Amino acid sequence: MLRKLLTAFALLCLATHACADSQTDVNALYGILDAAIDSSRIYLQQKTEHIASLKADLQQTTDLGQRFERTRRIYQEYIPFVNDSAIAYQYQCIDLAQQLRRRDYYAETLIALADQLTESGFYNEARLHFSQIDTAVLSDSMLTVYLLGLNHLYGEMAYYSHDSRLRDQFFAQAGQYFDSLQQRLDTTSTVWLQLRTIALSNEMQLDEAMHYCDRWQQQCQPASRAWAIMAYYRSTIYGQQGNTSMQRYWLAQSALVDIRNAIMDQGALWSLAETLINEGSEIDRAHRYIDFSWQCLTRFSTHMRSWLVAPVVTRINDEYKQQLQTANNRLLWTIGLISLLLVGLLALLYYVQKKRRQLAGARNELKTANDELQATNQLLSETNGQLKLAVLRMNDSNRVKDEYLGKFLSICSEYIDKLDNYRIKVNRKLKANQHADLLRMTSSEQLKETELSELLDNFDRVFLHLFPTFVDDFNALLRPEERIVPQGASRLNTDLRIFALIRLGISESSRIAEFLRYSPNSIYAYRARIKSKAIGSRADFEQKVMEIGLSTV
Repeated sequence: MLRKLLTAFALLCLATHACADSQTDVNALYGILDAAIDSSRIYLQQKTEHIASLKADLQQTTDLGQRFERTRRIYQEYIPFVNDSAIAYQYQCIDLAQQLRRRDYYAETLIALADQLTESGFYNEARLHFSQIDTAVLSDSMLTVYLLGLNHLYGEMAYYSHDSRLRDQFFAQAGQYFDSLQQRLDTTSTVWLQLRTIALSNEMQLDEAMHYCDRWQQQCQPASRAWAIMAYYRSTIYGQQGNTSMQRYWLAQSALVDIRNAIMDQGALWSLAETLINEGSEIDRAHRYIDFSWQCLTRFSTHMRSWLVAPVVTRINDEYKQQLQTANNRLLWTIGLISLLLVGLLALLYYVQKKRRQLAGARNELKTANDELQATNQLLSETNGQLKLAVLRMNDSNRVKDEYLGKFLSICSEYIDKLDNYRIKVNRKLKANQHADLLRMTSSEQLKETELSELLDNFDRVFLHLFPTFVDDFNALLRPEERIVPQGASRLNTDLRIFALIRLGISESSRIAEFLRYSPNSIYAYRARIKSKAIGSRADFEQKVMEIGLSTV
């Protein structure tokens, strides 16, 4: 009831206080508003269940005083929900007040009833009820509510009057009640700030109006009906300033609260739809909003709101008709253009089919020639590969020959020096008649073993110089657990020397045996044992060994 006592206008809405105006995202708010409309049945069901609970409590109450309080709570819930039900329960409160012989209750309910009739557009009935109120029984707070109701009544009558003289009279009467209110109200109260904001807005003192509206906003709890009403008048000020973006934002805020509180006395939503129509944008959105608003007003059941919404609905229908006519004209042009394109497409299809038959024959000839060319390219590729391998091997062979020829000449020179030194030593032994030492010296095989070991060391050093990665590459051909690790970084063992000689092109076991001082059968056994450890095929193992180091030649 406090709401009817405080405000002369009823529009409700929204839910949350958004951030600063400069940071407002109207499009994002539209999405939230659309989601609320989709969930409106849930809010309506919650409201209905709450009222049903209050009615159940009323039925169980026999005490007249308690019945009056609970009946008053029910009509307060119905005030923005169902107009006819609100009026019906207000009449019940009047009957209960008379039974209780409470003149203050009676006057209070008459004020609420008159204000509800004002909202419904029944001005004569409202004036009649106001005239029946005994102001002598009103408290100071109720007298303020009484003056608010009369200010609301005459303001509404002036706004909707078509007679200019009567309009002026009604405005004058509303002004008298407004002056009385300003004298009675505290300048920091919510009601005074609301009236001050509305008055300054009507006088087009918009900066001052926004200042008082800011103060009014600070006293309103977000998501409440009072906050929604504030948001509605704030949108009005922005509209007067020409800031349509902020006007739409605060209308959407107010409408959001209305929907979430299941308010059927819609005002902000259809005003938002009208704003969208005036801007000539988002016709579909405007239609959806006005359609939902019309459903709410139908449930609220008051002819005044229907009169307000009807022009907007008419404008939207006219816009839809115009859009439909434009769409039909475009459709006719599109059909004609498609017909022309279809004729051209058929002609093009005939031409393409003819060309495809010609291309099919040429494609077959081209395929035959391409197959022959691929075969020639394959043969050429194989020949080129063989030639490249032959060149690599030739370069490799020349490199090996050059390296070993130089080493061979060096070793020969060293052996000539060694033989000459040996001759001089023998000659000295003979001259000194040291025949026993000479016999002992020539009988030992130490010289042979030393020279053979030096020969193998020279071979290992030269070979690893020519093929520094031979050991790693060779081990890569063997299973991991079978790989060979030589004793030194510049030394090879017998297994590695055998395949090193094979890498140099010496593949006969007899020649390998002669160089390494082994029998041919032993060399054959070594080769077979190593090949059994190969990762791949044993047949091409030695061929892979022959290719080690070719890529670096």
